[in-house]
Amino acid sequence: MHAIRKSSRDLIETDVDDETIIVALETGHLYSVKGSGLAIWRLIDGSRSEEQITAEICKQYGIDQQTAVADVEEFLADVKSVGLIG
Repeated sequence: MHAIRKSSRDLIETDVDDETIIVALETGHLYSVKGSGLAIWRLIDGSRSEEQITAEICKQYGIDQQTAVADVEEFLADVKSVGLIG
């Protein structure tokens, strides 16, 4: 089991209405997450693996495993590509 962690660089997060805005202090880039992406982002706490996050998304949204796996994999790839997770 490999726990997913947010990047060690400085990140600031703030909730605005139904989304979370993330500011990467190192680059100054802003990112917005909402919907299922926000649910996944909130589950990235350094103690859960991708499989555990996927299982929780299945429960929260009442979706099948295959759909949850695809959604979680896509989200994690996106945030990894911009350096928000290590």
